[in-house]
Amino acid sequence: MEVAAFDSAVIMGYPEHSALTVLHNALHEGDQPGFGGAYRDGLWLLSPLYLAARSGRRGYFHILDIAPPNFADSDYYALYYRSNGVADHTGFLVDSGGGIPVAISLERTPALGAYSAAEKSALAQAGDLVAALVRKHWPGGLEGTVAGQTDLHDQVQQVLQAFGSSLLTPRERDVVQLVLRGYPSKAVASSLGISTQTEQVHRKNIYHKLGLSSHNALFSLFFDALAQPLADNQDPIPELLSQRTRT
Repeated sequence: MEVAAFDSAVIMGYPEHSALTVLHNALHEGDQPGFGGAYRDGLWLLSPLYLAARSGRRGYFHILDIAPPNFADSDYYALYYRSNGVADHTGFLVDSGGGIPVAISLERTPALGAYSAAEKSALAQAGDLVAALVRKHWPGGLEGTVAGQTDLHDQVQQVLQAFGSSLLTPRERDVVQLVLRGYPSKAVASSLGISTQTEQVHRKNIYHKLGLSSHNALFSLFFDALAQPLADNQDPIPELLSQRTRT
């Protein structure tokens, strides 16, 4: 019996010490470039889904229930969801038999529209069954965990702390970190106790100091920072900007 229709889906594993494990990719055609590009490049490490799994969240989820306030207005949402034609996103966070979190993402394109309250309720009731099926399918856990590697979550936190430290003021760095984590302007302002006008001034100054013209460029710069070794918690941006100038 069908509980709720979807026309785009992906199943991912989140090993603690290694890269994202894609277990099944049935995303719609419009979502494939973004998933294979920005998301796989590092956006997944900032996603509400990954952060929720990392914090211990399990069971049924709807993306707006686990994301920052007003997530649909954020640069993150525009970069991944809106650009890739994702109209709605729900699914399950469960543990494999070996304890590694598995994310089952059930997305909808505009052709199907948003999930109804009744559909979300029916999916939530299927949570225990989905978890049991995942543990049965992957009883020994997931391949791909490589012992001895730097914890990717810790790496992201280190890069976030160092990102822009030599060029931006402490408050501008606070703004950057929240923007990268999916906070829209109003939520950034509320979290920092400033007005939306002040938040916009900070954002304008950030883009000017970093030589950026869009939120896409900010995320791209962060992905580049993740891809290179972090030397003694030094700001990676000057070297990255120097590399771009040389090329």
